[in-house]
Amino acid sequence: MKPPPRSKAPSLPGARGDRENSKLGHHAYEHLKQQLLNGKLAAGDKISEVQLAANLGMSRTPVREAIRRLEVEGVLQPVASSGTFVKHAQRSNIIEVYELRIALECFAVQKAARRMYPAQRKQLRELCDRMLAAIRDFRDSGAPYMEGEPLRRYLSADIGFHLLLLEAMENQYAQTTYSDLNLRSAIFGCGSHERDLHHVARVWLQHSRVACAVRRHDARAALQALEKHMYASMNAALKAYDAHVAERPAGAAQTAFNEAGRNRTAA
Repeated sequence: MKPPPRSKAPSLPGARGDRENSKLGHHAYEHLKQQLLNGKLAAGDKISEVQLAANLGMSRTPVREAIRRLEVEGVLQPVASSGTFVKHAQRSNIIEVYELRIALECFAVQKAARRMYPAQRKQLRELCDRMLAAIRDFRDSGAPYMEGEPLRRYLSADIGFHLLLLEAMENQYAQTTYSDLNLRSAIFGCGSHERDLHHVARVWLQHSRVACAVRRHDARAALQALEKHMYASMNAALKAYDAHVAERPAGAAQTAFNEAGRNRTAA
């Protein structure tokens, strides 16, 4: 006698809807992260659940999930009776982000110097060349500060350089941590200083020294070059932050925060 056919386990009520909301919530979360990384959302901007849901073509439930997730991560800040805003940076935020980046990247560059594949070392050099090409275009433009397309290319190569060092570690946890630090760097304005020709040329030279040390498999020299570069970047970011704060009248921070929320919303 054949055994009776096995019946399928019944689906729990709402389980499919919960999975769908979770998937949409992750999509909304990644969308918000990208808006923060590319500068379309800046410190003090208000996040509109209604507008974001309409733009993404989904209900407010997954959007609310994404916003709460970024609140828990310390990127967004709820303000009573006002809404949710992109968090403003404190000086300590910049220091904390750089401290973690320095620790992680200095460890990464030593491993990279020892184990980078030839193709990766070549790519590291090419990224330096792309930075230099953007600098030359900026120089030829005669503009006082790098902006527009040259800046986009310069920053893309700069970020790619650091990501390649992390990739050479072959450590997924380290890459995930670094991705979070990059997001916070963008939000907290860790690179908000004005980039004149002297500044970008110096940064390119620092990157080139790291690339040369990695190509020679000289872990010690790579560490020293990268450490010098990272501390210089942190000091430049702090200097820019201090100058910005000094320009604001007393009590302007909260006023600016509220004004930004009234005038800008998530697109």
